[in-house]
Amino acid sequence: MLKWYEHEETAGDIVISSRIRLARNFNDYLFADKISEEDAAKMINSVAKRFETDYPEEFRCLYMKECSESGRNALKEKRVITSYLAGKNNGAVILSEDEGTSVLLNGEDHVRIQVLCNGMDIQSCFKKANEIDDYIDAHFDYAFDEKYGYKTTFPTNTGTGMKAGYTLHLPSLSDARRLNDISAELGRFGLKFRTVYGDGQNGYGNLYQISTQKTLGQDEREVIKDLDDIVLQIVNQEKEQREHFYKKDKIQMDDEIYKSYGVLKYARKLSLKDSMVLISELMTGVSLGVLQFAHNGRYNINELIMDIQPAVLRQNSGKAMSVAETDVLRAEYIRKYLPEII
Repeated sequence: MLKWYEHEETAGDIVISSRIRLARNFNDYLFADKISEEDAAKMINSVAKRFETDYPEEFRCLYMKECSESGRNALKEKRVITSYLAGKNNGAVILSEDEGTSVLLNGEDHVRIQVLCNGMDIQSCFKKANEIDDYIDAHFDYAFDEKYGYKTTFPTNTGTGMKAGYTLHLPSLSDARRLNDISAELGRFGLKFRTVYGDGQNGYGNLYQISTQKTLGQDEREVIKDLDDIVLQIVNQEKEQREHFYKKDKIQMDDEIYKSYGVLKYARKLSLKDSMVLISELMTGVSLGVLQFAHNGRYNINELIMDIQPAVLRQNSGKAMSVAETDVLRAEYIRKYLPEII
């Protein structure tokens, strides 16, 4: 089965992926930061056993205590688990075959349901997350208050317990230095804006996450609708800015795009940062129609980005590697899978 990020037909050129996350806790146990080792194991095993019984083909359970450090890091790089869960031994994740649906157990909360989809498809994420949520709710006793909603470890998650978000590719708005204003404006609407790779001014790859924060007193569908409306505005701004830059200096942009392709296709050593910067140029070139790949080639930006992450490369190679060796393997992988252009 293809992974969620390998579906080429649903990949987007600006909206890269969609995400829904639901935070839940059980009445029968103390919160995850206070639960005993014994109760944590009991809680994890009871949920895992239920999934293994009812969905033996669709899901598998990975226990953190049985995962190597590199294995945990690979799951984190694929956005399957959080950094917090990766650092715990008494945690687990129930993972779908396509890795798009994950149920984190005993992380920040007893349960965090997460669904990821390619492109701008948050409705599919929401539908799947609700199905998993209803299934767990039918077999376990959620901590829920009629006035305040779902009880969560962090007060900001109280209410629906839902966070919705998108990952966007915004190179032109970044080059136009408009992102600080956009971030401030998003903050006014209760939305969080951050870089995917690197921090703040040191971010690279022009990938950004926009996500909801507050959940108390809000309807999930209204939250998603408002988020969609705002994201579509940003998408249109990015398109307009790209077209403006391209009309202004077509030769310069074409040159940068083709040079980036050349380096990616023939380099013998590439750091993650350099790769992401070059891939960003490539994504822009494809969206503008500057680059066209051979039909027998396979181009999926989500897949490429996922597979060149350090821990993922090491895990797929089956051996421990230094940073320098990983950079060599990354370049080799990109040379092998980046299609020829026509």
